[in-house]
Amino acid sequence: MLMARHAKSREHHQRDVNYDLLRVAAMCLVIGVHVVNNYMPVKMTLTGPAETVRFTLFALFMTCNPLFIMVSGRFNLTFRVGEAAGEAGFRRSEEANGDDNRLSGTSGSASGSESAPDGDGSGVATLQQTTSQQADDSRPSYGDQPSVRAALAPYFRYYYKRFVSLIVPYLLYAGGLGFVAYLVMDHRSVGGAVAGTLFDLFSGYDDSVYWFVFMLAGFVLATPFLAPMMQRIGRTGAWLLIGLAAAVAAAEQICALAGYPLTFLSSFPWRGLLFYYLLGYVLEYYPPSKRARHALYAIAPFALAWTVATPTLFPGHPAQVNRTLTVAYAVVVSAVFLFFRYDVHIRSERVRKAIIWLAGYSYTIYLVHSPLSKVAIGRFLPTPTNDLEYAGVSVLMFLATLLAALLFALIADNFLLKPLQRLLRRV
Repeated sequence: MLMARHAKSREHHQRDVNYDLLRVAAMCLVIGVHVVNNYMPVKMTLTGPAETVRFTLFALFMTCNPLFIMVSGRFNLTFRVGEAAGEAGFRRSEEANGDDNRLSGTSGSASGSESAPDGDGSGVATLQQTTSQQADDSRPSYGDQPSVRAALAPYFRYYYKRFVSLIVPYLLYAGGLGFVAYLVMDHRSVGGAVAGTLFDLFSGYDDSVYWFVFMLAGFVLATPFLAPMMQRIGRTGAWLLIGLAAAVAAAEQICALAGYPLTFLSSFPWRGLLFYYLLGYVLEYYPPSKRARHALYAIAPFALAWTVATPTLFPGHPAQVNRTLTVAYAVVVSAVFLFFRYDVHIRSERVRKAIIWLAGYSYTIYLVHSPLSKVAIGRFLPTPTNDLEYAGVSVLMFLATLLAALLFALIADNFLLKPLQRLLRRV
């Protein structure tokens, strides 16, 4: 019991609130995306400067998806078979290697509120020590071969924990609220509502607002195999991989804008949002210097302007701000991530606690904000008739949606989700 309390106290001491701040920021941005993109019931077509402002905000708010994925990649890609094997093995490793040799932070889901990165924001030394130890542990011992069951146990444990933290809330909230939305908004029969809900949950990748969950689940499935790779290749290999992916993305977009699309590059494996999953890990454990960060901040506004101007400069080519990787938008995303990670310093303990508390509900708020806005909020708001009314109604929609989703999360998480997750974790 005393050891458990000591571990909990140390975890709280090491917790980096900047990652909770990133989760809160991404949570607010995703609501903003759906407000300014006319997804929610704020329906109005803008033109001229008003449309330019709206689309610029949309492009900036769309950093929410890469930010969530980068945070998840930073924590998930620290997976180690030795750590996942169980508490006893973990304690023996600590005693053998010392607390300072342990790679801290093994949280998983997009809403993960467990553990934290190293206190100074750079895990380079710790990562190198961990990788070396992992390499030693991974060599086969022919005199004591583990059983197949023992070898698979760490992977099962990892997948089961992520299922409880990522998929269970998705099935519970997205399924339940989607079913109600089909009944109330679309006036479907019970059978039609069930069919629509099942389609959204498991088949509606491109059409569903929950495409993000499908994408993240795929990355989580690959994590136990990506993690050893990222830990083995070190700083040089990691940045080389990121640079290679960026170079391919640049070549792909430049040729497409010039009218000669390189369609064969669509088979390149390190593309799309997977780039950000790896980038979140790389920026944490092999971070750029302060000077490089500030240079990136100076470039980011021009990268955002280029992203927004692409449809105008090259008619027929939409701005790539969603699932297609472009170097310009990656600069914007990286600047936002690095700013919140390294250059925002929360001094007030009350503010820190408030951010950590709110971040704990970020995943639920993401899951429920869209159906709540359709069923309980949007139909009661006035329809805007000019640009100023559109802005006012959008702000009102954002605040009402955020508060409603937070209230729902407070009730549902504490009385339904968390008890269910505790029960499942005992299995």
